[in-house]
Amino acid sequence: MTGNGKKAFVAITLLVLLGGFGTYLRSHQTEPDRGPDFERIPIETEKYFGTEHRFSEYEYEVLQADTSTLRMYRSDNGNIYWLFIAYFSSQKYGSQIHSPKHCLPGGGYRILSIEPYSLEIEPGHSITVNRMMIADQRRKELMMYWFETRSGILHDEFGLKLDLMKNAVTLLPTDAAICRLTMPLPQDGDFDEATATATKFLRDFYPSIKTALPFGH
Repeated sequence: MTGNGKKAFVAITLLVLLGGFGTYLRSHQTEPDRGPDFERIPIETEKYFGTEHRFSEYEYEVLQADTSTLRMYRSDNGNIYWLFIAYFSSQKYGSQIHSPKHCLPGGGYRILSIEPYSLEIEPGHSITVNRMMIADQRRKELMMYWFETRSGILHDEFGLKLDLMKNAVTLLPTDAAICRLTMPLPQDGDFDEATATATKFLRDFYPSIKTALPFGH
């Protein structure tokens, strides 16, 4: 067998093995014992008043989430926060959660900056999220987003793919959620000041978000 023949044989063998492995994982997929309960996230608190909203039907068809919530909250001092959480009962192979990093440019937004950001939820407990500054023709916005799975909190898309594989191999449910907070920036508003304001919002709401999701971590 020539060198090229050996390479072709190895490539075909790997494809067959990976295909069989994928079929095995799909046939042995573990179903989650419960879904999310977004009613556990309060609509109204002492500092915030929220209303439920919806995207267009087309956007939900593209999203392909099992369930989601989109809420606009106003604080007692007039700040506006958009909270979006989408839950997927199973991440399909070859098709994963749509990342804002990839979807925003198609929706007319420019990503001006993106970086991992350590967000202190409570004293001694921080989570790492993606902090972005985005803009369309009208305004700039602050966006923070992260993923939640059976393994915990993830902020990068590659880590989400690895987590899918790990949970599938260990016969854990492959369900996941994307959590996203967006806050319009005032004209010439300070990005770090807006980040501090958004952090206060998440400190108030993250415990109920965590309870609403079925991951138990």
